[in-house]
Amino acid sequence: MKTGTSPKTLRIPNDMIADIERVAEEKNTTFSDVAIDRMRQNDNSLTPAVLAKVQTIINLSKNGEIEEAQREANSLWARISI
Repeated sequence: MKTGTSPKTLRIPNDMIADIERVAEEKNTTFSDVAIDRMRQNDNSLTPAVLAKVQTIINLSKNGEIEEAQREANSLWARISI
């Protein structure tokens, strides 16, 4: 989904700038693309609910319940995808 863009002045710590530049170079993309991706992913942290879902997937897999584990994994991806 493409949206309009607007330039904004933003203070970013130098170490974070260096890291974003490094990642952009590694991925052969732009600084803005990496920075925007990081801002959009900000709320996708390992919360207790996400960790519990991951543990459920592991337990199901260990028990050989692969199809159920896949359903759980798909629901997790649906939750954290933009």
